[in-house]
Amino acid sequence: MWFKNLYLYRLQDAFPLMPEALHERLSLKPFVPCTSEQRESVGWVPPLGREAEAMVHAVNGYMLLSMAHQERMLPASVIKDELEERVALLQARDARKVGSKEKKELREQIEFELLPRAFTRTRQTEAWIDPHAMWLIINTSSSTQAERFTGQLRKSIDSLPIVTPETDSSPAVIMTQWLSEGVLPAPFELGEECELLSQNDEQSVAVFKKHELMAEEVQSNLAHGKRVSKLMLVWADKISFVLTADLQIKRLKFLDVFAEQLDERDPQSQAEQRDIEFSLMTGEVSQLLADLLACFNASAEAAD
Repeated sequence: MWFKNLYLYRLQDAFPLMPEALHERLSLKPFVPCTSEQRESVGWVPPLGREAEAMVHAVNGYMLLSMAHQERMLPASVIKDELEERVALLQARDARKVGSKEKKELREQIEFELLPRAFTRTRQTEAWIDPHAMWLIINTSSSTQAERFTGQLRKSIDSLPIVTPETDSSPAVIMTQWLSEGVLPAPFELGEECELLSQNDEQSVAVFKKHELMAEEVQSNLAHGKRVSKLMLVWADKISFVLTADLQIKRLKFLDVFAEQLDERDPQSQAEQRDIEFSLMTGEVSQLLADLLACFNASAEAAD
């Protein structure tokens, strides 16, 4: 249940549905595995697992959703090789050149024949909605996956006005200042990783991992004009993460304090464990986001 990445969106309007109503909407578009003729299939699944029925799990005002995406693995190289073989056979048999239109028809025929035999891969993407703080938070680092999730949610509830978060100050500029001075606003501390990007046309990159970030080689790159594009931070000794210049959060890691709290509660089932993890995660991450936005002088609207 612990999210590994936070792809952040701001809700532009109040979220219109309570958990029960959202469940009803999502239930109209459940996940159904690909048929033999389908390239892919997308739909909603219960976020607490197969034994659950609810398409929405609500805790403390947060709503957890889970989308499944299945696709048939039919690499373009396989189709290309088969197409070349068939074209060669036709040209040898008929002593003629196969035209582009016929190649297109052959390609479609090959895909139709091979698709039912292709393996499928299924992925689940989870997200939560925070109607109070106006967040939609998706557990992915991929913009493509984030767009697939938001597109499916938009189809399910008819409208989803969202934007990526905005701040008054540039995250890249502020993170560069933090790294140059070694002073961060509490409760943030520097981690052991950063990526520095030059501002000239060459766009050279310097990456430091498991490294003392106040070391001379890091500071030298900053002195020569490079700017932070990614920076590892630790929040309140509870969560470490990598923050990007476009305000996305990657490689989220919940530190030992959360494992201790989970052990204390002693969950008796997978669903109960996921429920506890979701409750712990949302409460802490919500505070982390509030602290983070404050660092970048977020606009009054975003801070509400």
